[in-house]
Amino acid sequence: MSLEQQPRPHEQLSEHQADLDRLARQRLEELKSEREIGSETDSADRRAEAAREVINQHKAERPTEAPPPDPAETSPAEPKAANRLNVLPPALNYQHTLMSLQQHLKPASRAFSRVIHQPAVEAASEALGKTVARPSVINGALWTALIIGTVFYLTARTFGYRLSGSEMLFALLGGAIIGIVAEAVWRAFKRQ
Repeated sequence: MSLEQQPRPHEQLSEHQADLDRLARQRLEELKSEREIGSETDSADRRAEAAREVINQHKAERPTEAPPPDPAETSPAEPKAANRLNVLPPALNYQHTLMSLQQHLKPASRAFSRVIHQPAVEAASEALGKTVARPSVINGALWTALIIGTVFYLTARTFGYRLSGSEMLFALLGGAIIGIVAEAVWRAFKRQ
């Protein structure tokens, strides 16, 4: 075959492109006709029926199961098998959730999160949250310190007294005690 009789590369590409275009149009027409013929409910029904067949097939293949145990024979302390398989213990669930959330943090935030979620730090934080760092203690201390500190400062400035610096400390402690008392009174009225 001479060079002049062989098809040129660009002619071969155009022939293949024409074939590909024709096949693409045919497939598009097939898909359109399938969509018009089968409605969504038909396809949903077909999928549901296929799922039922798979379930029935698995039931048929499963060996005969032992009869369920008598409820009187099982101890109440023994958890159900489904619960043992599907539920993580709370501590493991907490750790898993914490790790998965930390993966989405920036490196600096992740490092800080790892530090503050150490067991010792969490225990100290919980202890402070139940005692000194309760909202009633903090609010009482801050508001009382603000009011008493302002009064002392204005009085000292007006009359020329010198402040020793311990006024604010005593105001904070007194405010904390007032906050605890206010919380106790609030809880007593709330119970009634």
